[in-house]
Amino acid sequence: MNACLPCRKVKMKCRQGSQPASQCERCARKSLDCVFQRHRRGRKPGTKIAKRNTAAAPPATYSAVRKTPDHSGDSPSMVESVPAEEPNNLQPSGVLNQEAMRGKFSLRRILSTADGDAMEPPEASPPSRPEDPIEMGILNLSIAKTLFENFILVLNQYISQLDPRLHTFFYVRQKSPFLFTAILAMSAKAFNPIVYNALYDHAQDLYTEGFRNGLKSTEIVQAILILTYWKQPQDTRAWTSIGYAIRMCMDMGWHKLAPYSTTSSVSTDEARRREIRNIERTWYVLFVYDRSISLQTGRPWMIERNAFIESVDAWCSDAVADRNDALLGAFVNLRLMSSSIFSLHAPSRPRSERVPLADMETLLSLKKASIERWECHWIQEVEQKQLPEEETCHKFLIRFYGTHLRLQLFSLPLQDVLSSKYSDSSLHLDIIWAAFSGAMDMLKLITRHSAQLCFAQDSIHVMTAYSAAFLVKLLLSAPDTIVKAIESSTIDAIRAAAQAFSHHASAPGTSCELQTRFLHNIATKVSQRNRTENVATPTDASGLNRHAFQDQDRSESAKLPFLPPEVNQAMPQPLEQPLPEVFIFQHADLDPLFMDDGAWTDILACAAFNTQNGILLAG
Repeated sequence: MNACLPCRKVKMKCRQGSQPASQCERCARKSLDCVFQRHRRGRKPGTKIAKRNTAAAPPATYSAVRKTPDHSGDSPSMVESVPAEEPNNLQPSGVLNQEAMRGKFSLRRILSTADGDAMEPPEASPPSRPEDPIEMGILNLSIAKTLFENFILVLNQYISQLDPRLHTFFYVRQKSPFLFTAILAMSAKAFNPIVYNALYDHAQDLYTEGFRNGLKSTEIVQAILILTYWKQPQDTRAWTSIGYAIRMCMDMGWHKLAPYSTTSSVSTDEARRREIRNIERTWYVLFVYDRSISLQTGRPWMIERNAFIESVDAWCSDAVADRNDALLGAFVNLRLMSSSIFSLHAPSRPRSERVPLADMETLLSLKKASIERWECHWIQEVEQKQLPEEETCHKFLIRFYGTHLRLQLFSLPLQDVLSSKYSDSSLHLDIIWAAFSGAMDMLKLITRHSAQLCFAQDSIHVMTAYSAAFLVKLLLSAPDTIVKAIESSTIDAIRAAAQAFSHHASAPGTSCELQTRFLHNIATKVSQRNRTENVATPTDASGLNRHAFQDQDRSESAKLPFLPPEVNQAMPQPLEQPLPEVFIFQHADLDPLFMDDGAWTDILACAAFNTQNGILLAG
């Protein structure tokens, strides 16, 4: 029996009225538009079923998928989602109300005693005021089009977030005022600061309104991500915002997406394929962001690797793939490559449970070779997708992220190498050199590609700050013979990077301006430390510096600010007062900074960098 569309939507039995061509009983009772439509099941005429090698595919690869609504508050859009639940599942997800278990979890739905009608989501009431920033008079149509075009052409290539063929100006404006406003706000931050504050405030209002109403859609997730890439310096919500976006996507079933297969979309029209890829691309971006912020903050990630994540290479080779997708594929592969090694030698694990240093060196050598192969492969991929005369940020980002991972990997065993247990550090110079060269290469990449720093997302600034802080920590912890060999070049590299950022530090409070001050402060303080130690510091037989004020209160030592060079020149040089304990190098405890994270946090906090939240502070 063919049910009408309203009854079919809620899977209710449709009883025909007594009169021919009349409304069904349910539609007549509820005053609904009773529309009958022929079933559209089966294969479309003229299409062929592609043969699949199901024997070599995982069991879930070609499983049947169901359609679930994407609750955006507008008209529900249908997205490919997860396989149907097992009928014999006796867990809560299989026994309780199915709609409540699939993104509509509420006590009213779980304890409902009515039929399906009572559980239908209420129709979204029209907004009491316009949400479109153009209709609100925040900016005119001409400026909005210019800002939108600048975002797609310039900023989007840094984040690989949107499909230029799909996300046109009119499409985004009609689809989601929140995403539309977020795009305009972040573009205005870079290209038209006059309208930035009004657009940013409106985007935050839409963010709050969507959270309050529990709205879920692909566009809402993308808007949250865009607001996080170039957040304000004092914004500490990156961790919670990304977690909220991931949970929203899990409500929509994205964590159970089937592995990508190019043969599965052969018969799908291009517009529909781009809609599906828009969902898949956003989930890939969330995976990369989730792993990146986990590495930066030391907090656990939320998205586990699965067959869909691992099928990113096939996803990038699709005929409708955008050229920015190659950069996203590179980042996904990089995070897959680094997902396991950090747990093997994590500082939080007891030393007895870590991988032995000799085995770790072999593993790191293999990982280093893998990173180099990854870099060569994906640079070739992005070069094939860009015009010969075109200059993009993709090659810079691939090299920068790869070098950052290499630095993080070789910093894992460095604490053991520099500790008192391994007093002869010369036996592990390869590890010290690999970590040192990784941090130096990051700063050199910043100097070499200074023209592309103006629009870089905040993660680039956090990674740059990490490389500079790591070099300073190495200078404070390594044996004196190593320090003398690398000290001068380290200070020069930090100052050169600061100079590169200073070209884009036109307005106070911007990321480039904060980064410039941060790097200048570090270089200045290291230079002051050298001058102070050269005045009068006794040395022992091993050539290590010793200081007589080892009992000084650490909280008092943290009060010495990291001042920019121009301020330090106007102030008396601190040669007559003892050097703070955070700069002391002691032989009995070879590396107090490695062993005491609190002291290192004090140093970075004075230098306007928050290690807990991974943000630059406006000092």
